[in-house]
Amino acid sequence: MPANDARRLELLRDAGFPDPASALARLRDDVGQLPLPGGAAAEADVIRTALAARVARLPAEQARLAQLVPELIGDRSGDLATALWLARAQHGDALDLPGFSLAILDALLATGREMEGLALARFLLDGRFDWQKVYDAGTVPHEFLRPRDPNPLIWQLLDDLAPYRPLRVIELGCGIGNDAMALLESPHVDRYLGIDVVPQAIEGFRRRVASAPPATAPGLVCGDFAEHLADPAVREAGYNCVYAYSSLHYFASAELKRIFALVRSLLLAGGRNGFFAFGLKGTGSIWEGQGLPLYRPDVWINPDGQSRWFPTRQALAKELDAAGFEVRFHELHNHWGYSEKGKRDTFHYVVCTPRASFLGEGI
Repeated sequence: MPANDARRLELLRDAGFPDPASALARLRDDVGQLPLPGGAAAEADVIRTALAARVARLPAEQARLAQLVPELIGDRSGDLATALWLARAQHGDALDLPGFSLAILDALLATGREMEGLALARFLLDGRFDWQKVYDAGTVPHEFLRPRDPNPLIWQLLDDLAPYRPLRVIELGCGIGNDAMALLESPHVDRYLGIDVVPQAIEGFRRRVASAPPATAPGLVCGDFAEHLADPAVREAGYNCVYAYSSLHYFASAELKRIFALVRSLLLAGGRNGFFAFGLKGTGSIWEGQGLPLYRPDVWINPDGQSRWFPTRQALAKELDAAGFEVRFHELHNHWGYSEKGKRDTFHYVVCTPRASFLGEGI
């Protein structure tokens, strides 16, 4: 399941909808043919005109509540989950979810909050959105489809784990192979599998290694992280290191817990020395606070329509402990130029190992 879909369902479930999947399907069917923001602020009036007839069908009391949402989110420390929960609590099954959501979009655009409206439209309303448009238009920085030097965590990882070679690495969210280039040329690595959900990324990676073959030939697959981590052929291949950079923060809580559990069991199946290493945007990231708060104080819908988790050091440590990992090191790094050229971003750098047994086993 796409990461955003998991968070959409989690949002609707938290807001009290008894059948989140049906509610999401109704929402998509109702708004799927309507024009939604494509990125230009000048489109606001055009979009509002196009939505006017559908928004006018919303019951008056629900419309009044929708008009309060920009203030709730922008000035009262609220979030989208709270707004939907209040609407559901007040109107129950009579809530017109598609109309209410469109009325929130209309209210955001009417109050000059085009960025927030764009985030809402891409995340909640536009289930058929062509993400390649975002990558190609350049309205939001996306560096993972552009060649760059490997992230510092890779060098730290290779140095720290040298005594445990040979390393057999799975990378979750490999992109076009920017970090993988260091792994594939390292004498410590003798096997590599890269997984990414973006076909363009895998295609770019294949072209890159075809033009300049590295010391270790990579295996590459496009698809869902959890699906491939659960694949018996992958689990039996003896991988002893799982690596991810700037990819895990997209997943809803239940999805992330499943990925953590699959990583842990895969590493334990591979032998005594298994390592889980990742870089994750944290509290203080330049993307935290951009767009709309989704739920909790640390999950945001960014302007590209993707939802991301920006945990504190304590929150991340708690999740890892609950998932059965012992932290080998955990550092906060200021990373320049990764997320937006010329700007500093905040990342957790973590390397941890799976505990053989823990209280959460089997839950």
